[in-house]
Amino acid sequence: MRWIGIRRLCAAAVLVPLVGAGYHLHAASQVDEDELRATLEGSWVLEEWHQDGKVLRPPAIGGRWTLYDGIVMANVYRTSDGSYESFSAYGRYELEGMTWSYGYERVQTAGGPSAEEATVTVRSGLQMQAFAVHREGDVLILERPNDRREYEGPVFRFMPGGTLLRQYRKTE
Repeated sequence: MRWIGIRRLCAAAVLVPLVGAGYHLHAASQVDEDELRATLEGSWVLEEWHQDGKVLRPPAIGGRWTLYDGIVMANVYRTSDGSYESFSAYGRYELEGMTWSYGYERVQTAGGPSAEEATVTVRSGLQMQAFAVHREGDVLILERPNDRREYEGPVFRFMPGGTLLRQYRKTE
């Protein structure tokens, strides 16, 4: 009997801190709406575009990602290796608990060998996309299947399929 009591005491001494640590880590991963809004809202300047193993920087690329007061606007372009691509869109976003959603009302894309020779496509119609929100250490994560966005201090990383495509820096 005495040996069983010592084993239970030892097990409790090991498990209680682990359970407590697990609870603390889970609680730390939560983000309140004010913190989420403060992190996301503002204007972000495109500083890197990763393509075909290359990291493109201005002036080969440029653009902005802006979120403020329920409005989202995106405008980016890329010129490299004899091709041109641009994306311009506006719409709205919503914050509800641990979910951030956004959708574009109008999207205009262009692509071709150069800006002058690009084919322009326009589409409209709002389709909201919902992202789960959580924290991993100091990084705020917005995630849905095949789409991850990381906000770490003044840096925002757009990572479709888990691979870094574009990186932005928040403007003051």
